[in-house]
Amino acid sequence: MITFLDSLKELSFLLILISSMVYRRHLKLTRWKRKLTIGEWTMYIVTSTALPVYAVLYIVFLLGS
Repeated sequence: MITFLDSLKELSFLLILISSMVYRRHLKLTRWKRKLTIGEWTMYIVTSTALPVYAVLYIVFLLGS
């Protein structure tokens, strides 16, 4: 049961990661069409910084273990 829950946690995290990458791409394309709102700019900046930071930390933790 524990391994199933761990697998489910990893799958949900992967789904969140893919969704944030798709949403960042959507905001990037929207930026070309029109001016982004304050909330959209905030999400664009957050996803633009969070994705590379996560990638670097994941590699560091992977190499550390």
